[in-house]
Amino acid sequence: MSEIIIAKTSGFCFGVNRAVETVNNLLSQGKKVCTLGEIIHNSYVINDFEKKGVKVINSPSETPAGYTLVIRSHGCVKKDLEFIKKNNIDFVDATCPFVKKIHKIVEVNKENNQILLAAGNADHPEMIGIRSYFNNKSYVISGKKDLQKLINDGSISHKNLIIMISQTTFSKKEWENCTNLISNGFTNITIHDTICNTTNSRQEEAEKLSKTSDLMIVVGGEKSSNTRKLYEICKKNTDAILVESVKNLPLINYEKYTKIGIVAGASTPIKLVEQIKIFLEGWYYG
Repeated sequence: MSEIIIAKTSGFCFGVNRAVETVNNLLSQGKKVCTLGEIIHNSYVINDFEKKGVKVINSPSETPAGYTLVIRSHGCVKKDLEFIKKNNIDFVDATCPFVKKIHKIVEVNKENNQILLAAGNADHPEMIGIRSYFNNKSYVISGKKDLQKLINDGSISHKNLIIMISQTTFSKKEWENCTNLISNGFTNITIHDTICNTTNSRQEEAEKLSKTSDLMIVVGGEKSSNTRKLYEICKKNTDAILVESVKNLPLINYEKYTKIGIVAGASTPIKLVEQIKIFLEGWYYG
């Protein structure tokens, strides 16, 4: 039988747990709840909440009468929060505090023709929300290549003050590649390392575990940015599988692997991870 190891950092991160508990607490009080977008990027959790009557809406104007609106862990765009407050919608802000911190950084540093340089995924709701708090020009880079392109075409120059931040789930190694590159040529930049500490810990553990495992199983939602990063780290070092739950596990011969490591994204319930371990143990015991 293979040795099966679950990463110590698996399970909800602080921000995700806080958002999920916010919804659960409101439901326990007998309140009707809707969320502005999916509360977290995990279909298991979303489906469970839907069964409990939680509605997912795309705009605060869609808030049903008598419902409490919860802003998800990724945050929302500034104009949506202003609309909610202006129209006296009953709401609870479950934005991750680490994301809120980035909002404050970019909102303060938006004068004097400054430019925002943001490392992350431009289409991710967290990044969309962050950029909404910055009035001036902003650029999103996915890595060192994107940054080099901006430097080469003159989009970033010494004419403007530059503020650099990252999505909370950005790759730590890629962040270091980017900051090293721009620090060598620019002195007109203020760099804020806004990668969440939990993200760092998960990525470091995934790196270490994948180097000593024959197979890595990465558990998380398809839309989860931090889960995707973990998968990319693991597959560089060994065989890796990305699944959302035990139902998605491929029926391969797991007996050929001596050591199997399991890591999970920050929005993955720990019981989904444990179910995979139970499945693998059952595979050996028949």
